[in-house]
Amino acid sequence: MSGFGAIINAIRATYDVEHVTYYAVSLGVDAFEREDLALQETTNKDGIILQSGRRAAAVSYPAEWLHWYIEKNYYESDPVLIGANASFDPVDWADLDWDGTVRRTFRNEARDFGVGNQGYTVPVRGPGGQFALFTINKNCTDEVWQQLLAECRTDFMLLAHFLHQRTLHVLGLDSHKQSRPLSARERDAMRLIASGMSRGRASEALGISENTFRVYIDSARHKLGALNIPNAIALAVHRGVIPPT
Repeated sequence: MSGFGAIINAIRATYDVEHVTYYAVSLGVDAFEREDLALQETTNKDGIILQSGRRAAAVSYPAEWLHWYIEKNYYESDPVLIGANASFDPVDWADLDWDGTVRRTFRNEARDFGVGNQGYTVPVRGPGGQFALFTINKNCTDEVWQQLLAECRTDFMLLAHFLHQRTLHVLGLDSHKQSRPLSARERDAMRLIASGMSRGRASEALGISENTFRVYIDSARHKLGALNIPNAIALAVHRGVIPPT
């Protein structure tokens, strides 16, 4: 197994989770504008499933569950898709609305197919209507799950943006913009935020005011061409501007 399949399996092993899923709901391109991507459910050499040129996925769920999901049209009632679509922040499945016969049936059937009882989904948004979801899924107690999130939620955010950027690059959809170099202060600010520090603690560590710190972060984000701070962190790590946390 190579490409994205290897990355997905490495993430599963590293964090001891059942499943890892990257699903680009929209790549921000039109199949009619990109004939080379106008494909129907094919898998390229990197292990990315291309769907009609607009979507892409790399998943570890069993094929039987994916086929069942499509057959039942669960994308219309899936609380994870609905919840993540309405949020810019990561979504813990425990906080979603699972009321109703269809949603409870969906959840029970997912578990029957080997989907874990706990899940964490990170929405990723980009220019041109790009929208992707990165999900970590595990079968464990609430206590074990909350400990995992407490220790690794920053990792999951970075992985979500890394996989999205990697997908765009592999498919030739990234802009290839050359970002302007960051100043030493901007790199320090990005590095501290990437480590999980709050803006208050990071500004204290640098000996500057929180307002000044915010200026450095916003400046770094603009130079990197990022939409938001999580995207800026992912781009900075991906381009080697700051080290991985």
